[in-house]
Amino acid sequence: MAVAKYPVKSLAKALRLLDSLGKSDSGTSIAMLSKELKMGKSTVHRLLATLREFDLVWFDPDTSNYALGARILRWSDLLVRQNLLIRHGLPILRSLVESCHETANLAVLEGTEILFVARYESSQRLRMSDVVGGRSPSHCTALGKALLSRLSEREFQAIYESAESLKAVTPNSITSKEKLWDHLKKVREDGVAYDFEENVAGGVCMATAVQNHAGHAVAAMSISLPTQRLRGDILITLKEQLLKAANQLSSELGYVAEEHTEPAPASD
Repeated sequence: MAVAKYPVKSLAKALRLLDSLGKSDSGTSIAMLSKELKMGKSTVHRLLATLREFDLVWFDPDTSNYALGARILRWSDLLVRQNLLIRHGLPILRSLVESCHETANLAVLEGTEILFVARYESSQRLRMSDVVGGRSPSHCTALGKALLSRLSEREFQAIYESAESLKAVTPNSITSKEKLWDHLKKVREDGVAYDFEENVAGGVCMATAVQNHAGHAVAAMSISLPTQRLRGDILITLKEQLLKAANQLSSELGYVAEEHTEPAPASD
């Protein structure tokens, strides 16, 4: 995530407050916000009052709790309409879930993390689920590895320059930069990355890159499922469905595949 050189402190506080409000299903009180954000109650109250004026925050008089306002919803709709990746991606994710009956996601690479930008959930009671706007470490997710595999070695080393080792999210996580780079070479050859309980115990995920008109990997698409449903040739079937969906989205973003060529990493 980019860090502002000259941050406006009051704006930063308001954004942190909105982010906190978005985590609660039933709204949040001033006292709870004050405690979580380590701000004085009077400061929280003033920020909320200003945000209410712009319809960014809604006040529930029955519970005295605050929640996100209607303007956030309007912005969300605008984001979908303005963002080609999301606008074209959501219908394709929906079709993918209808065919494979598992959860499908879209994510982009931001430094050493992936940011979930779209999701369509499986209707099955037992399912894997991630929050749109949430983040996960790239090195232990199929989505992250699919995107990292499209980098040159120089780009990869630059991203992880300050990391002596990689965090073990589960016992299956790759914790060595050297092992991760070797693993990414195999991902590049296969075109699909896998995560076998590397990020979530009991979860399996496969992902592949989505390309734009210039052939750049702008996102990754994934299918995730519980390990309990791993049986027979399910991974082969899911891989075919995933590649078909990702290729469709790439095509809608202007990508034209070259015949008999494998995707290559960016050049140094």
